[in-house]
Amino acid sequence: MKRPTPLLRLSPEAAGELQQACTKAISELQELLRFRKEFDRQLAEQIGAEAVRQLHKDTKHALLLADLVKEAA
Repeated sequence: MKRPTPLLRLSPEAAGELQQACTKAISELQELLRFRKEFDRQLAEQIGAEAVRQLHKDTKHALLLADLVKEAA
């Protein structure tokens, strides 16, 4: 049987620092998401929605292939 995972106990200062770091990371992710959405919108406007979909698909496949190559090495 599995034993329960022990709880991590943090000091109030460490918990505060961790919360600040988490809040900063979430804010940066939201900013990047907002930028990407606007970038994709403008790109679709310029080259067409189908071209953007194909570009996303090709990029996803390229990243998967790179991950496989890295695993194989």
